[in-house]
Amino acid sequence: MTMTKYRIDVQIVDDHAMFTESLAEAINRSEVAHVSNTFATLEACRQAFAKSRPDVLLLDISMPDGSSEKFCRQILADYPKVKLIAVTIHDEYSVIQRMMDSGVHGYLLKSSPVAELIKAIQRVWRGGQYVSAEVEEIIRKAKDESVELTPVERNVLQLICSGLTNPEIAPQLSMSVETVNWYRKRLLAKLGVRNTAGLVTRAMQLKLV
Repeated sequence: MTMTKYRIDVQIVDDHAMFTESLAEAINRSEVAHVSNTFATLEACRQAFAKSRPDVLLLDISMPDGSSEKFCRQILADYPKVKLIAVTIHDEYSVIQRMMDSGVHGYLLKSSPVAELIKAIQRVWRGGQYVSAEVEEIIRKAKDESVELTPVERNVLQLICSGLTNPEIAPQLSMSVETVNWYRKRLLAKLGVRNTAGLVTRAMQLKLV
């Protein structure tokens, strides 16, 4: 007779019903976790959390009713014991980085085997983090890629990393504030980040400053 090692309570947020149903069945068959609830919207999950929370929440990051990044930050702020795993089709480094920055404990692609998802659930439930082998490779390649900056872009980046604002940078480079803002947006896009904090961190990782 097979003994159940763990009964990790899992919930799923995904608006694709067929995927959710098949995933829930697979998790329930694993004997290490069970799916207690599924949600088709972030709001439905948010409301349910007021009464009942899982050990691990699996989250599709492309939801129709809001930002999954903001949702992750809110859930972790309100319920810090809940573990979050992004399960998605998105394999772009910038998306992965944004979700990791939002606090998720794991990131897997929907093409990952169920056995790997079960492994991820166990890992994060025990307090660790997990990214699939595919995602690890995407991150590695992104970090290895060299980012080509023009001399002006490099100057703007150095001043941003020094903590200067657009109005402070403008006179130093004989530019208008609007032009500095344009360069700032261009740097955010090139480095695949969303805000100044991410820009500074990425620039340091790539040794651009």
